[in-house]
Amino acid sequence: MQRALTFSAAAAVLCLTLVTACGASPDKDQPESHPSASLWDTAGPSAANPSKDAKEPFDVDRAVLRIKRLGYTADTKASTLKNLRGPLRAIHAHCTSSVDGKCVSVFFFYGNEDAGYDRTAAAQSTIKSQDGKTVTLSYPIYLPTDPQCCHSGGEREYQARWKDGKVSFAPPLPENPNYQDE
Repeated sequence: MQRALTFSAAAAVLCLTLVTACGASPDKDQPESHPSASLWDTAGPSAANPSKDAKEPFDVDRAVLRIKRLGYTADTKASTLKNLRGPLRAIHAHCTSSVDGKCVSVFFFYGNEDAGYDRTAAAQSTIKSQDGKTVTLSYPIYLPTDPQCCHSGGEREYQARWKDGKVSFAPPLPENPNYQDE
């Protein structure tokens, strides 16, 4: 009987640990799961009160920790990220649990403040360039008949800039930038 109770207690502790570690509890830091939500109105400093630390050195550890808390892993070494010019910076990251690399996002920071991300779990993207004021992103386009390995629809580029207290894209970023608009 005591062995059964010990096993039950151990199983309960293990289950609680797994639930907590896997983030099953609601977390306000998790990205919105529905793509129609505006990702740019809720994050980042306001235009009237820009980040007071926009000219201070970039706190890479804080940025990487924020990305990690959202379930992603930065694709660039911290030593390289420290050299990003600001105040607008972008960090490409993949879903920590992704096994095929087809789950990525680009996280934006204005100064040392979180300023949002491009889209939740896009299939693929690349940061083509960034100069502290403009970030150019590229997304491969998958046509309906394309296999996951290979896109045949070319690529689209979008420029992200800090405007009116938030990240703005030109042209506007579609809900799913990896697929051809229907």
